[in-house]
Amino acid sequence: MGICGWHCTRAGRAFGRRHVGGTIAGLMLFAVATSSTGQTVDTNRPGFSFTPGTVPAGYWQLETGIAHDRTDSDNSSTTAPIAELRFGVSDRTEVFVSGLSWTTVDAPGGDVDGLADVTFGMKFALSSGGAWATALLLQVTAPLGDDELTSDSWDPSAAFVWTHSGALPLAGTFKVSDFDGQLQVDNSLKLPLALGGPHSTFFEWEANLPEGGDDAHWLNGGYQFLASERVQFDINFGVGLNDAAGDYRFGIGFSQLF
Repeated sequence: MGICGWHCTRAGRAFGRRHVGGTIAGLMLFAVATSSTGQTVDTNRPGFSFTPGTVPAGYWQLETGIAHDRTDSDNSSTTAPIAELRFGVSDRTEVFVSGLSWTTVDAPGGDVDGLADVTFGMKFALSSGGAWATALLLQVTAPLGDDELTSDSWDPSAAFVWTHSGALPLAGTFKVSDFDGQLQVDNSLKLPLALGGPHSTFFEWEANLPEGGDDAHWLNGGYQFLASERVQFDINFGVGLNDAAGDYRFGIGFSQLF
């Protein structure tokens, strides 16, 4: 996310949404029929903060969803399927590709439809067990999107991911990116809460701090339902806390370990 989650910040039309919706529905039906293996899905989505956990060695994990983002009363975008595919290389290392998305932008100057840029990366678990879990994430976004939706540059970033399990559980991600020579720092502080059984929720502060630009602050939140050890559904939302942030954003998601 996060993207996705909110990890596709720069990422269809009716046909695109119908096609994606059918694909997701098919995946959901397949997931319900899949038997348990004792491994538990641990997702980056929803929200900005990544999980420090890596996909178990030899396993794949798909995280996908649909998101709508309204910048202001005149500008909005819909992105689907905000897909991220992760693969466990070893017990502490995974590789992933994310941003496999179709985006529709509605703006006064005209609507834009197309594929968004794609991100390739690796995550390394640094520590786990005890109260703290940490990870290092390295990635690069490739300018593979359609002309009006691409940055036209290779944009690298690095992130430090952490969680602390205590009386007050906390998590966060500190990320530094280079967008065509302009640095941006993104930071988050997340409060994850177990609601009992397969239900959980979270609240999160997210800050986007671009070099030479206006800082944007968000309040994110969401709900996750663990349908089985390998399948998770989620609902998520975000509200802009200042003028530089957008008005709001919301989405639904589905993740499966296989």
